[in-house]
Amino acid sequence: MKIAKKLDVWLDNGLITSEQYKKIEAFEQNHKKPVIIGSLLGLSFFCIALGILSLVSANWEIIPAYIKLSLDILVLIGVGFGAVYFHNQEKNNFFEGMLILYAGLVLASIGLIAQIYQLQSDGMKAVLLWTILVFPVVLITRKVILPLIWLPLFTTSSINTLAEINFVYAILEMIEKTFPYAISVCGILLFACIYRFTSYYFRTRLAPQIKAMKFWLGFDIVSLVIVMDLGLGLLGEYGNPSHTENQASVIVISLLVLATVAFGYYSNKYNYSRLLTCALAILLGFSIIFMALPENKVLYDIWGFLLTMSILATVVVYALIKNKEKLLNIATACVAIRLFIVYIQVFGSLLTTGVGLIVSGVFFLSLLYVWKKVKLRNYLMVKEKK
Repeated sequence: MKIAKKLDVWLDNGLITSEQYKKIEAFEQNHKKPVIIGSLLGLSFFCIALGILSLVSANWEIIPAYIKLSLDILVLIGVGFGAVYFHNQEKNNFFEGMLILYAGLVLASIGLIAQIYQLQSDGMKAVLLWTILVFPVVLITRKVILPLIWLPLFTTSSINTLAEINFVYAILEMIEKTFPYAISVCGILLFACIYRFTSYYFRTRLAPQIKAMKFWLGFDIVSLVIVMDLGLGLLGEYGNPSHTENQASVIVISLLVLATVAFGYYSNKYNYSRLLTCALAILLGFSIIFMALPENKVLYDIWGFLLTMSILATVVVYALIKNKEKLLNIATACVAIRLFIVYIQVFGSLLTTGVGLIVSGVFFLSLLYVWKKVKLRNYLMVKEKK
């Protein structure tokens, strides 16, 4: 609900006076964030960076190597001094724009050096080098844009580079053979632990970075649930690799269970939301259950449906407890979409699906009506006792 609508509701219910209404409205108008100005500034810096690259590209062959490197260094120094200047002048939008421009120029500099000296290297290693070089910039930014870009690039490039080490590759291979998507489950659990640790010790200092971590953690969980739900049914055609039991699998599963329990204990100790703990436990629990399923497509479809509905039910309960209306609406909409997919999977006909959905809707309305009646009756009974 927008602030203007909230003020109208508060005024109609006598929570604020007309004078307070005007003062709050004036305050909000004076402190409203200029979204269009920030967008235009970001677009301006992006166009400047592209313009510089275009000018250099147009005269690339005739420019000597030492001039290219000298100009590159001078531009980086100039942008760095510009960022410091705007920071001292407390012009945050220009400061953040300079940081983004600097990060982009660092990536361009890596490409320039590789081209001049004809360095042959894996592209992911170049990305990893870029993430390391701009890491201090990511730490000092107060906007979420740069951390949102940096985080997935660092994660992907670092895993790709570490996988080339024989010891790390052997560990990843052992985890992968435990159960389908075991590496993804392990990665999300590790990421959740890092997120929880960072949010506890650096909640204020690294607020934009933590916000980016929260976004990507939620994105990873949602993506994995969708893939596990709609993707595991194909495994019946190729056999279930998770049925090969060995000692290494038992060790991996035991460590994952202990790590999930420890994460839940830590979150509960410091009064963090239990939603993330429940989601991690559901992912791990359903992954272990899948190992015991016989190779049957129908069972895989039921397993995927129960996985998704368990996650969504957890989100719905959390939204009800915390009174988060938007989250509740999104979760219930996802439930409706998943039910529609079930009808398509079972019946295949849009006519039959439509009838089934109408019946389900009527059933849910009946449950809502009964729940309202029971709640009202309990309320009247309590009132009479008083």
